[in-house]
Amino acid sequence: MIIEIEGIKLKLHPEVYEPAEDSILLLKNLVDVKGKEVLEIGVGTGLISIACAKKGAKKVVGVDINPYAVKLAEENAKLNNLNNADISFIRSDLFENVSGTFDVILFNPPYLPTSEDDLIDSYINYAFDGGKDGREILDRFIDNLPNYLKKGGVVQILQSSLTGEEKTVNRLKSLGLKVEKVASLKIPFEELMVINASF
Repeated sequence: MIIEIEGIKLKLHPEVYEPAEDSILLLKNLVDVKGKEVLEIGVGTGLISIACAKKGAKKVVGVDINPYAVKLAEENAKLNNLNNADISFIRSDLFENVSGTFDVILFNPPYLPTSEDDLIDSYINYAFDGGKDGREILDRFIDNLPNYLKKGGVVQILQSSLTGEEKTVNRLKSLGLKVEKVASLKIPFEELMVINASF
């Protein structure tokens, strides 16, 4: 099955997170990536990385811990005729296999607070499982961020009210970043928002 979001065709896979309101909120509020080097953490179907390549990013690297997501994102890049774009996908636990620095870093983290009983025995679990307080993956990401973000670069994080907007803002500010909430969307049980932070 192929779906289309904002002109981007996507194959889906049962082991890969299907783009939902959070992905689309981030997509509609992307910073200007033209001529820039972009890193997306947690690439899923490849939607956001493909959008960046289509918007003229100089280079796009998309990473995911889920091997099915990496393969699916590669297939979806081909499906959208990005043969000449500098776009690549690698398997990585956050920044583990990433080298270099980037102008733009994008992250829609798994943010659901999860207990042992909530875990799913499947790669799709990585898309949701934010640890006991929903912040486990996000905090690891923020702590490593300064090593990969260029001076003058910007990070965009999709944040849920479930995991504490203020905690994210304070953690980013403690690294010396300027922080701004640029968009939000109320959905049942939570508010989604896009937070931009830059040096």
